[in-house]
Amino acid sequence: MEAAMTSGNGRQRLILLSLAAIFILPLAASWAMYTLQPFEKQGGLEHGTLLTPAEKVPVAGLETLAGEPVDISAFEGKWTLLHHVPAGDNQVGCDADCRSLMDTLRRVRLAQDEAMLAVQRVLIEPAGTGQSADFDKGLQVLESEQWPLAEGSVYIVDRQGFLVMRYDPGFNPQGLLDDLERLLRLAGEG
Repeated sequence: MEAAMTSGNGRQRLILLSLAAIFILPLAASWAMYTLQPFEKQGGLEHGTLLTPAEKVPVAGLETLAGEPVDISAFEGKWTLLHHVPAGDNQVGCDADCRSLMDTLRRVRLAQDEAMLAVQRVLIEPAGTGQSADFDKGLQVLESEQWPLAEGSVYIVDRQGFLVMRYDPGFNPQGLLDDLERLLRLAGEG
């Protein structure tokens, strides 16, 4: 009789320890992972550089090819893929590499399917080099004497005219496509 009670108590202890392990070990492991942080943080899901704090697009000195000043309203109401051609010794404006990039931005916009109507493309060239006739009609070309942001980079601008993300020259277009899709989906437009 005593042997039966001992085996019954042993079985109950085993069940109790098993239940404790099922519930307590995951909590202990998550606490240890949180406090010890053995893994290196990799950042967010974005492929470009998230710009914080958010700033409005600098419109001081921006002009249309006809010489009319541009205000912030040109960047409000739609998401914008914005590229500024580096000035330097550039006398031709948008060269072959730039044209290839404009085609990539066009394709990224088209890949948004129905949400492409919420996206516009803007190219800013050094003053005096604009050649709007050479571009597709969906590209808005502006000119600027001085550009305070990273030249040669591509920016995503939100519907309120704030710079959201930057992609340095040589970026992966798939990363831009993924980030834009995610932003449009989070904004309820994609």
